[in-house]
Amino acid sequence: MPELVRQTLRRRSLLLGSTLTALAASGCALASRFEAPAPATDSQPPTPPTWFMVDGSLETRDVVPPHAGKGGGSMFGTLTLATGAFTWRVTYARLSGPATLAGFYGPAARGSNGPLAIRLPPHTQAVQLNPGSDGYELTGTSMLTPAQMADLMAGLWYVGISTRAWPEGEVRAQMTRSTAGVHGG
Repeated sequence: MPELVRQTLRRRSLLLGSTLTALAASGCALASRFEAPAPATDSQPPTPPTWFMVDGSLETRDVVPPHAGKGGGSMFGTLTLATGAFTWRVTYARLSGPATLAGFYGPAARGSNGPLAIRLPPHTQAVQLNPGSDGYELTGTSMLTPAQMADLMAGLWYVGISTRAWPEGEVRAQMTRSTAGVHGG
């Protein structure tokens, strides 16, 4: 090995040794990239979520008992866990006539009916989505009790819309935890 290469290797070894000694003296520990990292002792527990999102697709086949029809729609809601404020948006279209009753019902599992928990504004307060269309939107915020919050988060609430032709419900959507905006969910 030429003398110049030996001198370079010797200098690098001395530099590395003195660097490692200085790091160790300052309290810094080196970890191998092949070993599992030591568990952190001062880490904080993960922050709990502050909201819970739900959504659903309103369809005639989800009404109990189901029926054929052209009606449909969607719902999306966000529950603020600290306050119980439930902000929601319900859209519907192609119903057999104007909505006579719209509301959130529960507790009730998919395939069963439940009591009206929150009555939504009447059809006369719905916003028409496009001029001349039969699509409408209701929006609002409702305050939920802790029991209602638990039922909603457990998937035991649904939104239903009734008409004169279908007084027991023309379209319905079971509200489930939304994965909107969640990657890999």
